[in-house]
Amino acid sequence: MELSTAFQVYSYGPPARPADIARLRQTYPAIPAGYLEVVGETTNLVLLWNRHGELRLWGPEQVMAMDQAYGVSAAIPGAMPYGDNGGGQLLVHGRGTAGLATYLVETGSLFLDEDAPFIAPSLEKLLRSGQGADVVFQSDAVPEDEINPPRFEEGQYR
Repeated sequence: MELSTAFQVYSYGPPARPADIARLRQTYPAIPAGYLEVVGETTNLVLLWNRHGELRLWGPEQVMAMDQAYGVSAAIPGAMPYGDNGGGQLLVHGRGTAGLATYLVETGSLFLDEDAPFIAPSLEKLLRSGQGADVVFQSDAVPEDEINPPRFEEGQYR
């Protein structure tokens, strides 16, 4: 997937395994547009936006592990968590105040209500246009001298 020029890849991992994608499809009724394309190319993707970090996009295995750990789909039926911003907030795709879309949810408040900001209708829209990135990327800018070429990380999950 072609990313908006405002994004920079910080690190990435191997593509998702077909069996993990199949399990994900069986588990979640609504997978955000663009997600399968991304994990077909890379998992454990960490992005910076205008030198602000970070957005961690999880592979299928990590989606299921983090969902179980946080209880997202138990609290929000039909929702799929698929990333985080390193600040205690999760990217969750589900039916919220703006309909079926991606929202930023506090780990301690698992609701798709007025307290969960709408990010974008899909991951594809976020990554291609940057819609909602200003809400997701809340950390300070990374100093220019600390930004290196993307690094490959095998990671625990795919």
